[in-house]
Amino acid sequence: TTLSVKNPPSGVTYDGKVGMSLGADVRFGERFQIQPGIHYINSVTAFEATGSEVETGEVVHKSLKIKALAAFNLIDKGQFKLRVNAGPAYDFLMSAKNKDTKVSVKDDYKNGTFFLQGGLGVDFFFLTADLGYAQGLSQTFAGEGAPDSKMAGMYFTVGVVFGTGKK
Repeated sequence: TTLSVKNPPSGVTYDGKVGMSLGADVRFGERFQIQPGIHYINSVTAFEATGSEVETGEVVHKSLKIKALAAFNLIDKGQFKLRVNAGPAYDFLMSAKNKDTKVSVKDDYKNGTFFLQGGLGVDFFFLTADLGYAQGLSQTFAGEGAPDSKMAGMYFTVGVVFGTGKK
């Protein structure tokens, strides 16, 4: 998982770093599926603030993601499946801290972010992998300093298929 900020406050740039996700999705259906999921997200965003002096660092965000995707198998050959998926997600921000100083900056951010996400997934025997993009739909920062700021990022997940989905 990598998350960066689009339209950040003036004088600040953000760049997504590699983070991690741990969670589970459940798929209901055969060729067309409903795919709800819940994930713990640990993402890191590097920042550079220019002003009277340049300040750089990284913010570690810890969130709980709830998502409800719709998926469609483009290829469904038993042991191999290729699907597209898309839908809404919401990240509940649990903490945001400066990586170096461990100082909380959570009050600088909204308590949560709505996302629209979508991507491609593949199932091969009992393994599954998804690659996608999530675009924030709600304001990232608290206050009026950057009302058009939005989180956005790429994700890649790998997992194990349980149940009838691995046929």
